[in-house]
Amino acid sequence: MEIREWLDVTYPEIVRLAVEETAEIYWLDEVGVQNTSNYVKGYAPKGITPVIPVETKHVRVNMISAITNRGKLRFHFYQGKMNQDLFENFLLRLIAGTDKKVFAISDNLTAHHGLFLKAWAEKNTAKIRLFYLPSYAPELNPVEYLNNNLKYEIARKGYSKDKIEMKQNAMSVMRTLQSTNYRIESFFDNEFVKYAKFIEK
Repeated sequence: MEIREWLDVTYPEIVRLAVEETAEIYWLDEVGVQNTSNYVKGYAPKGITPVIPVETKHVRVNMISAITNRGKLRFHFYQGKMNQDLFENFLLRLIAGTDKKVFAISDNLTAHHGLFLKAWAEKNTAKIRLFYLPSYAPELNPVEYLNNNLKYEIARKGYSKDKIEMKQNAMSVMRTLQSTNYRIESFFDNEFVKYAKFIEK
């Protein structure tokens, strides 16, 4: 019911407001990339269990990103757990990077709509508006497909032995994506997010 309302009522209204207020719609999400995750496919002779080497030292890099259906990509790496301060800082980066008003759509993570952030957003309504996807519906967020792509490309680069190497690999992938608008636009082709392909005027 909530998802149907989002698709039929809520998002179309966001689109209408975006046109009315000359706003740019950004889709946001966080992701953690680890060197212990495996996304490879392979085979082994019958009767022999396949073995994949895994680093004993766990390395993780956290990133928040935002994309538009016109191929724009913004991202930022951060330490620790996402909180309202980090989220606000990223939103400020989005505002600084466009001459339009920002419509930011994210999931319902507490860090995305706490009291501090709500008060900040209310003071900055001329520059930004925050919207939230239905609960438990990550497939409706186009950034999820970017996150999957990042994890796949990181796995292709091989295991990272430390955080510096992991971040360098992730940065390389993200910069390549950032330079190819059509790749970002392609994340909106998935059947679950085609509804978000509307191009703002």
